[in-house]
Amino acid sequence: MTLMAGCAWAQTAAPAPSNPAPSNNSGAPQQSPNPDSPAARKAEEKVGLVRGVLKQLDPIRDQLIVRAFGGRDVRIAFDPQTRLLPANASSASNANTPWTSIPTGSVVSVDTVIQDGKLFAISVRTGPSSAAEMNGQVLRYDATRSRLILRDPLSPKSVALRITGSTTVVNRGQASSPQALSPGMLVQVWFTPAQSTANRIEILAERGNSFTFQGRIVAVDLRSRVVALSNDTDQSIHELAIGSLDSNSLRLLQEGANVSIQAEFDGERYNARTVNVPSRNP
Repeated sequence: MTLMAGCAWAQTAAPAPSNPAPSNNSGAPQQSPNPDSPAARKAEEKVGLVRGVLKQLDPIRDQLIVRAFGGRDVRIAFDPQTRLLPANASSASNANTPWTSIPTGSVVSVDTVIQDGKLFAISVRTGPSSAAEMNGQVLRYDATRSRLILRDPLSPKSVALRITGSTTVVNRGQASSPQALSPGMLVQVWFTPAQSTANRIEILAERGNSFTFQGRIVAVDLRSRVVALSNDTDQSIHELAIGSLDSNSLRLLQEGANVSIQAEFDGERYNARTVNVPSRNP
C-alpha cells in the first residue's frame, strides 16, 4: 500500500510542460520565427513601402535591387522569413512560393523596415501580369492620334500608349482630361501592356509646382547632389536635387533620418529648397 501511494503521488506531482511546442499536421514541431529576423517585426516599428520594377534578385547576397517609381535603384535585403506574395493573395498563401518565380522586370511592392542602417523586406508582392504601371515624363500628347509619348526612366526608349474613351486622367486629385497633358509633366500611368492602352493617368507634377515631402531618407549621394526619400504621403521613393541647399540643411540629410523637405519641380526634377526635422510629440 505504501509503495502504491508513493507511485500515485509521483504521477500527480510531475509538472506538465509549460510551453509545449506547437505541431503541424504531420506531428512535427513547427520552427518558431527567429526573433532577430527583420521579418519578425514589432507592431510599433514603422513600415515603409517601395514600389517599382525588379532589376535584379541576388540570392547570394540576399538582396533585391528595385528601380523605384520616381526614384533610383534601391537595394533591399531579405531573409528566409520575408514573405513572397503574388498579386491579390493573402499572407497565408505564400508558403511554398519560390523566389525564382519573380522574373526580372516585374512590378513589385515591398514592405520595408530599417535595421542596422539597411532596408529589409518584410514582404514582397508581385503585380498582375495583365497590368503594369510606370512613372514617366510626358514628351508629347498627340490628340489627333490619341497617343501619349512618355520617357521611361528604366529605358532609353520612349513609350507610346493609346488613350481611349475609358482612360481616366487625374490632376493632383481632381478629374481632368487628356488635353491637360503637356510636355515635361511627371505622370504615373496604369496600362495594359498587351494593347499598350492607358487605363489611368495621374499627373504628379508640372513645371513650377511646389511640394512638401516628408518621410525617411533612404539614400544620400553628395557627389551627385541628390537624396532619395520615402514619402509618407504616397508611400513612394522620390529623388530630390539638393544642389541649392546650404551647409546647415545638408547636415540634416542623414540616411534613416525623418525630415520634411520643401521642393519645386522645374520640369525635369524636384529641387529641394528647405529642410526641416519635424518635432516629435512628447
